[in-house]
Amino acid sequence: MADPAEVPGWLGEGRIPSLDGLLAVAVGLVLLAHAHQTRGFPDIPALHAIGRKGAVGVDVFFVISGFLITTLLLRERDRTGGVAIGSFYLRRTLRIVPAYACLLAVVAGLQAAGLAVLGRREWAAALTYTVNFLRHPAWEVGHAWSLSIEEHYYLAWPFVLAVVPRLGARVALGCMVGCFAGRWAVMVVAPALTPMAELWTFTRIDTIAAGCLLAYLARDPRWRPRLDRVASRPIAVGSLLVGSLAASGQSAKFAVGIAYSLNAACIGLLVWASIRAAGTGLGRLLNHPALATVGVASYSLYLWQQLFLNPRNPGRLCAFPANIASALVVAFMSYHLIERPLLGLRHRLGPRAARPPAVAR
Repeated sequence: MADPAEVPGWLGEGRIPSLDGLLAVAVGLVLLAHAHQTRGFPDIPALHAIGRKGAVGVDVFFVISGFLITTLLLRERDRTGGVAIGSFYLRRTLRIVPAYACLLAVVAGLQAAGLAVLGRREWAAALTYTVNFLRHPAWEVGHAWSLSIEEHYYLAWPFVLAVVPRLGARVALGCMVGCFAGRWAVMVVAPALTPMAELWTFTRIDTIAAGCLLAYLARDPRWRPRLDRVASRPIAVGSLLVGSLAASGQSAKFAVGIAYSLNAACIGLLVWASIRAAGTGLGRLLNHPALATVGVASYSLYLWQQLFLNPRNPGRLCAFPANIASALVVAFMSYHLIERPLLGLRHRLGPRAARPPAVAR
């Protein structure tokens, strides 16, 4: 663990240690969450047990996204005195939309061939990043619920840092408290809508807000030592997270009312512990080139895995292990043919010319 008094150099510029590796872990959990339900997956109880809780990988994505984007925007504010919102939107569009549009084009082709069925509402939601307001969307675009929440975050959060940057931590904390209260209100007032409370932006964005708050606390010399003290006990924090995930399977009220908030806090501390432990064995593992390569392509992997890890699809490419291999091949093609060519253009836009610290979704 790094010296608590030390000011991390990456706060001002450069890549943030361990984040690419953590993104690889996150997308690996999502892959396992879907793959363990497909034909041919090995009958290994431990893998199925992890797979049943693999959706927590999305929470890891959320926390990292909030932390990373906030760190980048705070760097920009420190250098230029403000946040260029227009440039930010353009960079985010180039980062997110082209690969997603390609996925939707492929889904449209599958539907034309009779291999997928999406209704008008599903297409409208997929095209407008509002899938998280649909009940039971088609499998091919179902994973876009998380992309929708992130897009709503990308639309609003830059304004906070541009207009009231000093209040950003309080706004993030307010989002966390508000979502916690909102989920409980839904469970009490309209319990039939509880499953949707896990998807709506205004009851689910608290996990991203936890990452935003972490970015603020990391820059505060009063809070950074406190983060270090708590994160110096990663086994205890990890055990709390595992316990929360286990309890979620036993109680729906705990899962919706408590677990999302508790998980977000634990993941934030584990993210911080991983960053600060870059020189340890864990840090070297998370920063290994092989794991970092997967993390860099995690957005493409998340996008394309949905087409191959469909448990109800009888096709050969949706049976294990062909489904994993196919998802990896298509995802890396998407990264190298769509995402990477736009990388240089994104870096030339706006005041942020330095290489980003990690690849955000």
